[in-house]
Amino acid sequence: MNDSATRYERNPHLLLEWEPGRDDATVFNPDARRRFRVKPALVNLLGQLDQPRTVTDIGLRWTESPGTDRLAGLLSQLTDAGIVRTSPPCPSAVTETAPAWTPCELAVHWQAGRGPQADARFGEPPPSRLNHPEATATIALPDDQHAPSSRSLAETLTYRRSTRRYAPQPVPLRQLGAFLHRSARVQRHLSGRDELGTLGDMTQRPAPSGGARHSLEIYLVARNVAELAAGAYHYDPFDHALHQLAPWTAELEQTLRHTTVQPAQLKAPPPASLYLASYAARTTWKYKGMALSLIYRDTGCLLQTLALAATDLGLASCITARLESPITAPFLRGRDREFIHTGNLALGIPYQAPT
Repeated sequence: MNDSATRYERNPHLLLEWEPGRDDATVFNPDARRRFRVKPALVNLLGQLDQPRTVTDIGLRWTESPGTDRLAGLLSQLTDAGIVRTSPPCPSAVTETAPAWTPCELAVHWQAGRGPQADARFGEPPPSRLNHPEATATIALPDDQHAPSSRSLAETLTYRRSTRRYAPQPVPLRQLGAFLHRSARVQRHLSGRDELGTLGDMTQRPAPSGGARHSLEIYLVARNVAELAAGAYHYDPFDHALHQLAPWTAELEQTLRHTTVQPAQLKAPPPASLYLASYAARTTWKYKGMALSLIYRDTGCLLQTLALAATDLGLASCITARLESPITAPFLRGRDREFIHTGNLALGIPYQAPT
């Protein structure tokens, strides 16, 4: 191929990161798992490579071009580093069949496999128990001692279904208490030093969590739950209790519609729903760059556990994945930077069609 006809374009998977107090930037290539420090002039060059261009064309567009020969050498170095790639003289008619991952998705996926980082554990770990001092009331929940006997695991797995229609009657508080007791309570609190000699604050619960960090907090949006005023509650898995945070308002109803009703295409709001929010610092303290992927995995584990517990108790449930970013839920107002919203679960009594 004639060098003068070679066309260059920037790697579409690059991530550009700026740091406070620095005029240079970091270019991250998640394909090659490499980071490079680049000066502003090079950032400007990458801006000219939004589509395939020849050396001559780039030299005319880039005001800081060092001349054709040196520019060709620079582009060759950038190609070897994976920051730039070459394209054939004529656009290819063959379409790519690989998944169209975004640079952010590729970067998160790469971070997911790195494992804990040596410099992650800085300072004291965040506590495993979250307090809401603004709570206006505490409601002790019944445990599962008087709940229906559990089905076999095989039967529970067989009958688990996503249900989008619920009976009009309220969810009994006894049944709700048994549901949370079986799926989310703290079974054991662990505090001490781990294998690295670092103070840990961990818990054991029915659903697994990376490093036993359990960053996910459960918020109940109760629209029609027996013996509960309609509103928002935080579930305390240590005391197996609900802390009342907010009354029912149009704003809370909008949160329910946005996170649960609309994405699940429900004809009517469910009697109850769970809003999962990660107090992310618990996980980032130990895992740093791979924390987000772990939080997502933890969310999947918890949602599956919740769905199976609902089936076991004869409740109907439906998982929705629509997330708020930033968080607008009124019960987390002022704390939206501490949390990330990760999932939702509609909950109710199974609808029985009239015979």
